Amino acid sequence: MINASPRYVTSNKYPISGTQPEQYLIAATIAANNLKWNIVFKDYSILICYSDMFDYLGGYKLTVSHTSHTVVISAESLGYDIDIDVNGQKYIERFYSAIEAALLQIELADRNMHPMHREKYGALLISKTYKATPVIVYINVLVYLAMVVSGVHPMAPSAKALYDWGGNFGPAVSDGHWWRLATYMFLHGGAMHLITNTFALLYVGMHLEPLFGKFRFGAAYLLTGICAAVLSMYIHGNTVSVGASGAIFGMFGVFLSILTTNHIQKTLRKTMLRSMLFFVVFNLMMGLQGNTDNAAHIGGLLSGFIIGYVYFPGIIRKTSLTRQVLVTTLILLAVLGVSMLVV
Repeated sequence: MINASPRYVTSNKYPISGTQPEQYLIAATIAANNLKWNIVFKDYSILICYSDMFDYLGGYKLTVSHTSHTVVISAESLGYDIDIDVNGQKYIERFYSAIEAALLQIELADRNMHPMHREKYGALLISKTYKATPVIVYINVLVYLAMVVSGVHPMAPSAKALYDWGGNFGPAVSDGHWWRLATYMFLHGGAMHLITNTFALLYVGMHLEPLFGKFRFGAAYLLTGICAAVLSMYIHGNTVSVGASGAIFGMFGVFLSILTTNHIQKTLRKTMLRSMLFFVVFNLMMGLQGNTDNAAHIGGLLSGFIIGYVYFPGIIRKTSLTRQVLVTTLILLAVLGVSMLVV
């Protein structure tokens, strides 16, 4: 009489942090191929493959499945095994290490991808890793159109009209109109002002948002915009100030802080750094002419540089949205505290 071989199954659960479950399975596919393991089945929720060793132990069947928060890797012995806890765990750990390496490989490839290739559907369209930037542009355009429809001059709106729509104005903020520190950045002094700011926002957004994350990008945009408004109000207290350029300079400051780290490939980092510095210096020089609010630009740039460093550890650790909200709240409290001292 022949006895059937016993089947042993060992499983480990791992938390999914900062990675979409579908992306984890893509990484598992790459890992299995790199290990030269035979994939026999895969879909959007599970991958099954067989190990490369079919010795006297009979080999192993490896399965990767996931929920919204965890991934499960199982190793099933296909033959006799006198020490399944050791051998099954070895295969699971080997597979897990290969998947983590594949995830890093995917992340590095995406991180160093040029925005033109990453956002193949265009700068104005929302994609999986690019949402905050186009949404901000939509809001700016819609507010501008609403102003024009209401009778505001499309090319040269008056200071009163800009004030009525929420422009930043020192005496009004001191009287309790704190909301002006945020609303002003969605207003523009005419069509050309809107167009130039839109191009600058799309440029920095396509580079930065996929690296920084949509929540951090949107939060940093608002926070640096508020900082820009505070410095502008301190320097030009009796002038109505509007425009997204303070917040945009803030995002350039954030990006410059990221470019001082090794988060991006060195060659690409140097190219981007030169490009960003040229934009910042050129626009600050242009701001010395006419009625450009360079105080807002400098306030946004400096605050963005600092905020970028505050957020950066969370990018490396792939912190949860809850932790990102907590960090953002602490930054906001600090910004408001400084604002109260200035005002």
